[in-house]
Amino acid sequence: MKKRWIALFLALVMALSLAACGGKNNDNSTPGGNTPSTPDTPTENNTPSTPDTPKETVTLKMWGGVQGEYGYDALVENFNNEFADKGIQVEYTRYVNNADGNLQLDTYLSSGNDIDIFMCYGGTTRYYNRVDAGLCLDITDELAARGFDPASELGATNVAPYAIDGRFYAMPTKTDNKAWMMVNADMFAEAGIDLPVNGWTYAQFKDACAKLTKGEGLDKTYAVRFCFADTKDYLRAGMGSPLGVNSIYKDGATETNFDSPVWKNGFQLLVDMVDAGYAYGWDDEVADDVSFANSFLEGKCAMSLGVANIRVARDLETYPHDFQTALVPFPVPDESYMDRADHGIMSDAGDLIVVNSKTAYPQECVDFIVWYIQGGMAPLASGGRIPLWSGFDKSSIVDAVNEGTTDAIPGGAFNADSLKAYLSIGTGFDESILVTDKDAEVETIFDEELQAIMYGQKSVDQGLADMKSRADALLK
Repeated sequence: MKKRWIALFLALVMALSLAACGGKNNDNSTPGGNTPSTPDTPTENNTPSTPDTPKETVTLKMWGGVQGEYGYDALVENFNNEFADKGIQVEYTRYVNNADGNLQLDTYLSSGNDIDIFMCYGGTTRYYNRVDAGLCLDITDELAARGFDPASELGATNVAPYAIDGRFYAMPTKTDNKAWMMVNADMFAEAGIDLPVNGWTYAQFKDACAKLTKGEGLDKTYAVRFCFADTKDYLRAGMGSPLGVNSIYKDGATETNFDSPVWKNGFQLLVDMVDAGYAYGWDDEVADDVSFANSFLEGKCAMSLGVANIRVARDLETYPHDFQTALVPFPVPDESYMDRADHGIMSDAGDLIVVNSKTAYPQECVDFIVWYIQGGMAPLASGGRIPLWSGFDKSSIVDAVNEGTTDAIPGGAFNADSLKAYLSIGTGFDESILVTDKDAEVETIFDEELQAIMYGQKSVDQGLADMKSRADALLK
């Protein structure tokens, strides 16, 4: 009896299955028949996927710290046009790259997938913290699947700091050199000073400062702005570069190198320039809210650190000025360091592009990243963000940076020869600068002791001694 019930049950299932297959009538069946659909005659509700079939459009939301008009608007337009038939689009939102802006970014990343891709600034510290917080997607395998080898595409030493246990959660995208500075080429010419695009010494720098400083009070033109109240990265790069890979740490990274004469000479240079009235003091920068725009671009100082301001200096509509800007390296202590005068060791890889770990579109995000790195970010070059990718034609950047500025400034906003010199910087070393997991804390100590020196609270010798003892204690 049991076998009979099983047989009846199976017969019923088969009958229902046949009825379901043959009884369905749809818009694609032949008249008068129930011919089932085939791959060649797709049904209305079950269109097969083929390479030529348009997909539902995926819109990736990207956050970055640069205004859209400095290249991102054009970049987004280019990508959306190129990938329209591939079902991927991107929207760009600018966040302010400061403490509040980064807190807002982290809050959005933690709360969900409202952001798919974001740009991470500030070196390794903020990046490591975000990886530890689980905010960054591991993109190692997806890059490999696309034949993208970070070391060959971007340079082994450039990507090494961003590998965590051999895995990548971000890719650096641009290169710059914080040890280079901006100078007013017209003021240099008027003072009879040749542009030191191939490097210069502290003695030559001091002589130039004396010639470039003019006037008194509100009419005074300073020779230089050291950006004391801004990021200290520029000063660390410029003064420490002659020490090469040991800019901050001695071999083994068990102690700092702040007892080197190079650091003493560098700090003394800063003090001497301020005391002589050639440079804004730290207190002046704070009290008068001195910025790149209201000092250098207004012709109130002849030189300023902050090579990242290339995009600002070429924005003649927002910051109108009629002089040409040149890029020159920070000076070195003396002739014995001229082989390092281009500060090649300080060529940096930054502007990390990262995928939110909570994105619903990880593969599409990596598609965008590869496109972005391999030439897609070209519109950003006109704003001074030089693509890191080895395949990018840097010779095109000179024209891009000066595009649209030649009517207002003869020769363009930037001196072409100085730009070419800046773009030709090599690494000069086979190794990267020594780093540790205490970098952020060491930099804080550096800033505090530098401030004490510049405010006259400590001598150069005492400030550097305290800087070394405090930082070394962190490395024990």
